[in-house]
Amino acid sequence: MYLLKIGGEGLINNLKQDYISIWWNTFSIFDNVGGTVSLAEKIRNEKRIERFRKNLFKTLKQVSDNADQKILKIQILNQIKDMESSLSSYDTSLIDFFIENGYGNITEKFISQVKEFDAHVDVYDIFQAIRNVWIMNSIQLLYDMEVKLTPSIFAYSMLYPYSDNYLDDSNISIIDKMEFNNRFRCWLMGETEYPLNNREQQIYNLVKMIEEEFDREIYPEVFESLLAIHKAQEQSLMQQKEDTLPYERDILGISFEKGGTSVLADAYLVRGNLEVTEASFMFCYGIILQIIDDLQDLEEDSKNKHMTLFSQLQNRYELDRLINKLINLINNFFDKEDIYISNKAITLKKVIRDCSYIMIFEAVSKNKGYFSKEYINRIESQSLVRLSYLKKVKKKFQRTFSSEDIIKICTVLA
Repeated sequence: MYLLKIGGEGLINNLKQDYISIWWNTFSIFDNVGGTVSLAEKIRNEKRIERFRKNLFKTLKQVSDNADQKILKIQILNQIKDMESSLSSYDTSLIDFFIENGYGNITEKFISQVKEFDAHVDVYDIFQAIRNVWIMNSIQLLYDMEVKLTPSIFAYSMLYPYSDNYLDDSNISIIDKMEFNNRFRCWLMGETEYPLNNREQQIYNLVKMIEEEFDREIYPEVFESLLAIHKAQEQSLMQQKEDTLPYERDILGISFEKGGTSVLADAYLVRGNLEVTEASFMFCYGIILQIIDDLQDLEEDSKNKHMTLFSQLQNRYELDRLINKLINLINNFFDKEDIYISNKAITLKKVIRDCSYIMIFEAVSKNKGYFSKEYINRIESQSLVRLSYLKKVKKKFQRTFSSEDIIKICTVLA
């Protein structure tokens, strides 16, 4: 197994240990993510967002009423671009950047393929899968590859709504989850093991789809990477259903391995093989996404006794310094100029960093009770809107737009 032989003890273990060491050595002192934004400007931004939300809803309703579709699509696109230009610090439109690189067409194609593959798939699962499609498209951009929807991008992006939702279901016993994982591992290894139900059959079919694009003999690392994320998913079951103390279990290592191997598999399924420096970049990218995801799910994880870096410490310590560490890790990571240095790649890395800040601010806004008042004020000073508004705006958009509406907007951007 090639991945396990690289770097002595194994590439995955080496990367995990490297980034655990980097995490411990990353400063936990506050690092600005941008300039301060005045209260007056925050309020102006909030008004712009509210106008955008209401106008977009009106226009989208007309699309549903079968008005002139072409004109309405142009109106929706212009509304989104106007909103972007009023808030963005970029010199050029990011909407144009992603559309010109094919994201809209790929989104439309992906939705169509999902419906062919499984007519009963939940709309929320489609949207969850689309986010991974976009991450894999971003990896194509980093390599200056043609941005397209491959069989493996489709299959891997659909694998984890199916398997993740099963493993996250609190009504399913740990034993049943472990037995499913054993069958899943067999499919990833190319072994014969019969699916027990329709969901398992779909997962089996998706693995076969990857095999059709990547020959196991020629691209063994592709399947090694899939086994690596599978192993990390199994280990993450140790985080569930039990309130553990720091140092009782290696929660940091489990989280890093789960996040890192997820995006690492994305990259192998895009490229087929990677240099060690490329694998290191993808692993850290995945760690960052995982930590942000755990921060966003802090309250839910705490209720379900799902132990993460944050839920394990909440109600025991203020989390200010952990967020500082995360922000500093992000800054140090995206400041690297020794890899992915094309103009497109540089733009994309800046977009990922800025989106990471927004997700962190949004997560802090809905979990204020876990931070000091001073820290909340410092974070708020750099936010484009007040944190009180940021906490509400996601719910406002969720009330205004259904998952079907979001899919419709994605399709419009094609």
